[in-house]
Amino acid sequence: MFTLPRLIGWLAATLLALSLTIAAPSAEAQETVTPSDRVTRNVVVRAEPSTSAAPVDKMLPGAILPLVGDVPGWFRVQLPNGQQGFVSKAWTDLSSARLATAGRTFKVHVIDVGTGLAIFIEGQDFALLYDAGSQDDLAQGPNNRVVAYIRKVRPDLKRLDHVILSHSHKDHQELMPDVFDAFQVANVWESGRVKQTAGYCKFLKKVVAEGAVYHDAIASNATRAVTFSGSSCKGTVTVIEGPMMTIAPVVLGVQAQMSLLYRDAQAYADPNGNSVVTRLDLGDKRVLLTGDAEGGERESPSTAPRANSVEARLLACCKPELAADVLVVGHHGSLTSSRNAFIDAVGAKVFVISSGPYPYGSVTLPDKDIVSALEARGQVYRTDVKDAECGADPAKPGPDADESPGGCNNVLITIAPPRALTVAYVKPAD
Repeated sequence: MFTLPRLIGWLAATLLALSLTIAAPSAEAQETVTPSDRVTRNVVVRAEPSTSAAPVDKMLPGAILPLVGDVPGWFRVQLPNGQQGFVSKAWTDLSSARLATAGRTFKVHVIDVGTGLAIFIEGQDFALLYDAGSQDDLAQGPNNRVVAYIRKVRPDLKRLDHVILSHSHKDHQELMPDVFDAFQVANVWESGRVKQTAGYCKFLKKVVAEGAVYHDAIASNATRAVTFSGSSCKGTVTVIEGPMMTIAPVVLGVQAQMSLLYRDAQAYADPNGNSVVTRLDLGDKRVLLTGDAEGGERESPSTAPRANSVEARLLACCKPELAADVLVVGHHGSLTSSRNAFIDAVGAKVFVISSGPYPYGSVTLPDKDIVSALEARGQVYRTDVKDAECGADPAKPGPDADESPGGCNNVLITIAPPRALTVAYVKPAD
C-alpha cells in the first residue's frame, strides 16, 4: 500500500521516465546536419553557440554529422570522436528527411580497369572514388571505363563527395580527368607530392578548375604554385590548400568515416612511397585501401618490411589502426608489398587484387607467392581472372569487344546489416 510520500515519488519518477521517452529521438529517426551548398571551404564547429567560442573541429563540404539539439542560430552536433559542438545555422542545413542510424548498407566496387586500380565506394548519403588509372584500358570521354561503370551502377549520381588519389602513377591516375568532367567533385585528397608528368599535370588542373576543396599532407589553408614544363601539359597551377590531411577521422556519412593512416609528401625516388593509405569504417566493417604501399624490394612475404618502407612505418605508428575485414592488396599483388607482418596486423579474411596483363618490367602481377600467402588466410578475389577472353566481350561497362582486358571482373563488396559482408564478381553491361 502506497503512503502519500511514496505515491508522490512514484508519480514523479513515472512522469520523468515518460518525458524522457517522448523527448529522446529513436535511432531510426536521427536527423543530421550538413554544410549548405554555398560552403566552399569548411564550417567551423565551436565549443559553444557563439562566434567567439573556441573552434573544436571543422565540417568540410559534404560532411554529415548527427544532430543532438539546437539553440537560436546554432545546431548542436555530435563529432566522430564523441565530442559535441555547435555549428551556425546560417552555413548548414538540417536533413529534410530523417536518416536511420542503424541498418545502413554500403557498397565497395573494385572496378576492373585492366592493369591499374579504381575503387568506387557508395553509402546512402555519400560517394567516394579512390584512384582511377590504368596501363592498358585508356578510353576517354564517355568510354572511360571508370565513368561508364559508375554511371551504370549509379545512374542517378551527380556528385562525388570525395576523390582520393593514392599517388601519381599512370595506373592510378590516368582516368581521373574524365571523372571531373562527369561528376561534381567536392573534396580531393592526395599527398601533394608533385610528379612532372602530363597525367599529374592534367589531374591537378582539373582539381583547380573544379573548385574542389583540396587536401594534401603539406599545409593547411595556404597557397602554392606548381609549374609543369611538359609538351602536352604545361604551365603554372596555383593550388589553394584546404585543411591538411591528418589521421583524424573524416566523416563520410551516417555510420561511415575514413582515416588517412599514411600521408607523406616527401619527394621519394618512387611515388609508391607517397601512397595514401586509407581505412574506411563502414557500419561495423573496415576496409583498408593501400594503393601501391610497399614493404621493400621484391622479396618473400616472410621477409620483414624494410626500414622506412610504408608498411614498416605503418606498423610502427599505427598497428592497431590497420585491423580490417577487407584488404585491397598493395601494389597489385607484387612481392614488393604484403609482408606477412603487415598482413597479420591487418587480419583481413577477404582480399581483392586489382591487376591485369600489362607487365611491370619483366613481371606480370600478381606474384604467385603473394596469392598463395593470402589464400592461406582467407578468400582472394582478382580482377584479372578472365583477362584472356575479356577483350572480345560484347557486354561490359564501357567499350565492348575493344581488345582491352578491362570491364569483365569487377569485384563488389556489400556491407549490410546485421553484420553481413558479401563479395561477388559483377559485370553490369551498359
